[in-house]
Amino acid sequence: MRYIHAFLTMGTFTLLMLWLVYRALREEEMDVAVKRFLSGLALVFFMGPGWSTNYSNFALMELWLPILSILGMYALVKGKHMWCIPVIAVVCELIHTGYVFLYFNLILVVFYYKIFMEKGADIRHSDTKHSDTKKYIVYGIVTFVLTSILFLYMMFAATAREGITIDYVIERTAEFMHKPIEEIETQRELIQGYLFRDGGFSGIAFDIKDYWLLLIVMLVLFSPFIYEVYRYWKLVAKEAGKLGAGYALIPLGIVTTIPMYIMHCDYGRWTYAAFFYEFACIWLLNVTGDRAAAKAASKMMERIDANKTYYLVLLFYAGITGAFAQNLINPMVSMIESYGWKVLGALGIG
Repeated sequence: MRYIHAFLTMGTFTLLMLWLVYRALREEEMDVAVKRFLSGLALVFFMGPGWSTNYSNFALMELWLPILSILGMYALVKGKHMWCIPVIAVVCELIHTGYVFLYFNLILVVFYYKIFMEKGADIRHSDTKHSDTKKYIVYGIVTFVLTSILFLYMMFAATAREGITIDYVIERTAEFMHKPIEEIETQRELIQGYLFRDGGFSGIAFDIKDYWLLLIVMLVLFSPFIYEVYRYWKLVAKEAGKLGAGYALIPLGIVTTIPMYIMHCDYGRWTYAAFFYEFACIWLLNVTGDRAAAKAASKMMERIDANKTYYLVLLFYAGITGAFAQNLINPMVSMIESYGWKVLGALGIG
């Protein structure tokens, strides 16, 4: 059953990503430079960690969070079937309590764009504008409130139903994962705290105190990509004119992941969520015909054409860094971090 679920999840995710690429590149009115930019972005996604990232344990379920969120974004952009938005958000929150920090920003950013930005934005398809701002405000409030209440309930009040014991949970988990019970027993404290509210781990910690060096190494190694994302959004803000400050807020949506970095050490998962958010936002604005985003994409292509060797190396660097690991981001980051601790220890600092 586990393997059927894995194939179904990865298959759905792969088809959805390929469908998004196909829909974008067949758009007749889209500028050729923008299509080239999106093609390069898709290549980075599939060669880098976008597609290849896998999580162990139950985390394949987590892949349904971006899948469902992307479908929610599509419904919001089209302005149709908006009743499904709060449903999607609630389902995602039931899948993973941390959804509000990881992928809920994908839904919220579209509400933000529709309510505050769209009327003043220069959009290629004027018929994609939806003047009924009140509808977006109402659905946005309902979605935010419902998801927030469910998060608080799941985090601090929900417990396993009567009759379910911790031993039953461990046995069923081992059976589902095809792993020995002894291995799942190592997580007894975590299960006890989350599901039974009876001591154990409450779900709130301060793990960053032990992993701060890992995050510094990650920021250094990923700095070329972070800089390119910064350059793109800087161009978008410049092209947007008076709306530039509003556009500049869009990439800052990744700040919702900060609590997860502070509380839990699954840094590969949190970093993937931040990466996916930036990818989705850049893709969203370009496929919806936002001219500020399109002009920025064209200027980025001019820069890429003038520095082909550098960007080719950057593409292969994305491939070399590979998939994100669940905890330590990726093998390259964790290896450098381990040497860093040794150096700090030798200096009497670590």
